[in-house]
Amino acid sequence: MNYDEFNTEYTKVLDKIKSGKCSWSELSGHVTRLRQGTAGITSSVDRAQIDKDLAALGQMVDLSRRTNDREDVWTVTSDAVRRASSLEGTVADRLARIAAGIDEITSLANRNPDEREALMQSTSTLKILHSSLQSSLRAEQAEEEAATVR
Repeated sequence: MNYDEFNTEYTKVLDKIKSGKCSWSELSGHVTRLRQGTAGITSSVDRAQIDKDLAALGQMVDLSRRTNDREDVWTVTSDAVRRASSLEGTVADRLARIAAGIDEITSLANRNPDEREALMQSTSTLKILHSSLQSSLRAEQAEEEAATVR
């Protein structure tokens, strides 16, 4: 790869970062490929520019990763809370959805230690709802038993 080819590929990667439609791992792969492809360029002027461009590109990819991961974490959390809070179905169905939501958020928190505390706080409302619904379920079951005994 020569400098002009590098510059063309570099611009394509920049466009992918700006579009936000490329995963972090894909972007990281592009940077690695560019780094490997330019290893043979020995011109000191070109080499200096390539090293500078690759360093900047690496920083953009890292920033993209942190930003996208954070957004993904909170999107997943929001979706889990919304599903768990749904009033549809029986009390048992709702309890199962709430437990699944708590498990999903807890798993996400375990994979994202920087966000763990905030993520775990988002389960507190679900835990309260779960406890309340368990009481309702026990009351319903007691009523059903009383009705069948009569």
